[in-house]
Amino acid sequence: MRGVKFVFCLMILFIVLLVLSVQAVDRTEIVYKIPITGEIDRGLVYLVKKGISEAEAEGADLLIFEIDTFGGYVNSAIEIKDLIYNSRIKTLTFVKGRAWSAGALITLAGDIVAMVPGSSIGAAETRPKEEKYISALRKEFKATAESRGRDPEIAAAMVDSDLEIEGLIAAGKLLTLTADEAVTHNMAEYKVGNLTELYDLMDFSPARILSVQVSSAEKLARFIINPNISTVLLTIGLIALIAEAFIMGWGIAGTAGLLSLGVVFSSYIYLGVAGWGVVVLLVVGLVLLALEIFVVPGFGITGISGILAILASFYLLFPTPTTALFAVATVLILSIAATIVILKLFGGSRFWQRISLRESQTKDLGYIAQYDKKEYLGKTAYTLTSLRPAGLIEIDGKRLDVVSDGGFIDKDVKVKIIKITGNRIVVKQIKEDE
Repeated sequence: MRGVKFVFCLMILFIVLLVLSVQAVDRTEIVYKIPITGEIDRGLVYLVKKGISEAEAEGADLLIFEIDTFGGYVNSAIEIKDLIYNSRIKTLTFVKGRAWSAGALITLAGDIVAMVPGSSIGAAETRPKEEKYISALRKEFKATAESRGRDPEIAAAMVDSDLEIEGLIAAGKLLTLTADEAVTHNMAEYKVGNLTELYDLMDFSPARILSVQVSSAEKLARFIINPNISTVLLTIGLIALIAEAFIMGWGIAGTAGLLSLGVVFSSYIYLGVAGWGVVVLLVVGLVLLALEIFVVPGFGITGISGILAILASFYLLFPTPTTALFAVATVLILSIAATIVILKLFGGSRFWQRISLRESQTKDLGYIAQYDKKEYLGKTAYTLTSLRPAGLIEIDGKRLDVVSDGGFIDKDVKVKIIKITGNRIVVKQIKEDE
C-alpha cells in the first residue's frame, strides 16, 4: 500500500513539474523596436503611437527606440517623450548614431539609455534662440532627466549655453556628450556595440524581436507632410486652379489643382496630424470663391472671405506659427505672381469671359466673337460692362470683347485700345478730358 502511495506522489510531482516546464517554455520575452530616425516631426509621432499600440497588443516586455537623428520640431519631440514616459512597457532608448537637439530629449525619456561607441547626445539649441524658448526647453530637459534619476544640470547644459559645469563644459558652449562621457556622468547606463551585447549585459533573452511596420501609404504621407513638400504642393494646387479659371472650362489644370490639394490634406488627416475641420475650412473657402466668380458681381466680401478661409486652412496644417506663416506667405506670393503672368497670357480666354461677363453674354447684349481689328488701335470707347478684367466695349456701332491692362474697370467708363494681339484687345481707362 505504501508503494502505491509513493508511486502516486511521484506521478503528481511529475505532472506539476511538467506543467511548470510547459509554462516556462510558453512564456517568451518579446522585444519591440521602433526607429527614431530622420527629422522629428508629427509624422514620427504617428509612427511612435502606432508602434507602442502594437507592442502593447503583442504583450511586449521591452520597447526599444533606435535613435539616430539631428533633431526636429520640439513640440513633436515632447509628444514622443510623453508617449515613451507614459508607456506601460519598460523602455530602452538606444542611440545608434546621434541623439541631437530634440533627439536628446527623447533619449533621456527612456527607462534605460544605451549608446554605441562613436555616438553622441546633446546640442539642443533652440530656434529662435530666445530666452523664453531656452527657459522652457531647459526645464523640459531637467524634468525629464530628474524623472529617470539622471543629472538635471547636465541635461540643462545641453540646452543652455550659459550654464557651466566644472570639468565638463565651459560657459558659452552647448553640451554634447560622447558615449563614454554619457556613461561616466550617469546620463546613460550602457555603452555597447550592438543589441545582442546589450541583452547579455541586461541578462535578457528575447525569444521574439518585432519591429513596427510602416506601409507605403504611411511613408508617402509622412513625406508629403514635410513643410517644404506641403508648401510646394499647396502652391501648385492653388496656381493650377487659378490657371483653370483663366485658360479653359474644366480640364487638366483644375483636376491637377484639386488632386494636389487633396493629396496634402488627406495626408495630414491620414496621419492624424490635422482634423476634418481644416478640410471643412478649405471647402468653405473654395465655395465662397466660386460664388464670387460665378454669382456675386464685382469682387468683395465673398471673394475676400473665400481667400482668407483657404489661407487659414493652409496655416492650420503646419507645426509651428513661424513655419505656417512662411508657408502661407510663400503660397500667396507665388500665386499672385502666377496670376499676373496668367492674366497677361490668357486674360481674354473664353472661360474667363464667361465668368466676367455672366450678364453680358446673352443675346440681348449681342456678344460677338473677336477677329483681327488692327484699325481700332488707339481709338477710344465706353465700356458696356464692367471689365474684371474682361468685358465688352462698343466702338463704331460694334460690340467688342476686350480685356483691361490690369485691375477692375467699371461700366460706362471711357477706355482706350492700347494693344491688339490676334484675338486679344487690351484697353486702359482714360479720363474724360483726354
